[in-house]
Amino acid sequence: MKYILSFFLCALSLFTNAQTTITSAVRPAVGDSFNYRYDTVVGSIILGNPGPNQIWDFSSLNSTVRRSEVYLPKSAGMNSASFPTADAVVFSGITEMYYRMYANRVDLLGNATRGGGPIPGLGGANVFPKPATVLRYPEKYLDTLSYQTISSVAFSSSILPDSLLNLLPLKPDSFRINFNTKFHKEADAWGTLKLPAKSWEVLREKINTVSKTTIDAKVQFLGWIDVTTLASGLFAGFFGDFNNTAYAFISNETKGYIAYVTTDSLGLPAAVQYKPDDRIQLKTTHEGNSIALSLYPNPAQGFLSVSNQYLHSGTYPYRILDITGKPIQSGKLQLVENESYSIPIHDLKAAAYIFQLLDHHGQELGNSRFIVERD
Repeated sequence: MKYILSFFLCALSLFTNAQTTITSAVRPAVGDSFNYRYDTVVGSIILGNPGPNQIWDFSSLNSTVRRSEVYLPKSAGMNSASFPTADAVVFSGITEMYYRMYANRVDLLGNATRGGGPIPGLGGANVFPKPATVLRYPEKYLDTLSYQTISSVAFSSSILPDSLLNLLPLKPDSFRINFNTKFHKEADAWGTLKLPAKSWEVLREKINTVSKTTIDAKVQFLGWIDVTTLASGLFAGFFGDFNNTAYAFISNETKGYIAYVTTDSLGLPAAVQYKPDDRIQLKTTHEGNSIALSLYPNPAQGFLSVSNQYLHSGTYPYRILDITGKPIQSGKLQLVENESYSIPIHDLKAAAYIFQLLDHHGQELGNSRFIVERD
């Protein structure tokens, strides 16, 4: 019995240590820029079941459509004055989303649209009554996070033609659109995600979204009254409840989503946004030969990985220069064909650098530029 108990405890310890835990090291910060590819040809993608130690193979994805997510200083937003406590703003089309960064979480304070009008798509700020905590650290398997976003936008009824307003029993002075969205995230699985560029150890979040849009009308002597049912014909059925499920794959190896899968009404993958190949090839300067050596990630933080595909195994000197050509760091790489070598770069400040690979005589074999970013 003692041995069985010991075996069980050992197995439990291995299980606990193996699972992916997301720490605040990957919390987004002002200045972060994440690049993605977007693919809608996803018939071969299988989401599988929830649970531990899963393997997802998305290596067949092959898209040239690019998307980006950039955390800019809040001052870059047209509506920043409405969000005085914000740290960052992210643009999505004409929408501005304002965030407050904490050591162990990220709050979404509200959103705004750029333009000259008071309704969504034409301009105006929507400050949430209560900030929504959209990211929380640390995060591990089976953790959950629920949050809600609420916003309202009012506009005069004069912008609508009388032919539409006559469909209502009373003519309102103005309308108010209410947007209420509830999110529930559960880390329902962990394992290995295979993308075209590389494989990642990930935590998977199942994200359920329920959106409810209603409309109020302000009628003289009555004030604001809910006219969602009456106005459904007026606004061509725009209002009502909408349910959606998505799956986010995150890793403690890097910031940003590794992959984000949206599903259709049957729960099948409809589109995938994923990290492209963030490796950069060295530019060869030695006898015109091609050296299949890659650096990643780019931007880098604590480590710079060097991936060797075809270069003969052996020890190679390297140098890291600043953009003026001044040597900042040097050392030797023990390269093995088809394997990677990690170089610690904790002492490098946030800036652009040049990586040089040298031969045994100190002659340059190849070079490439990379970026270091800091939290």
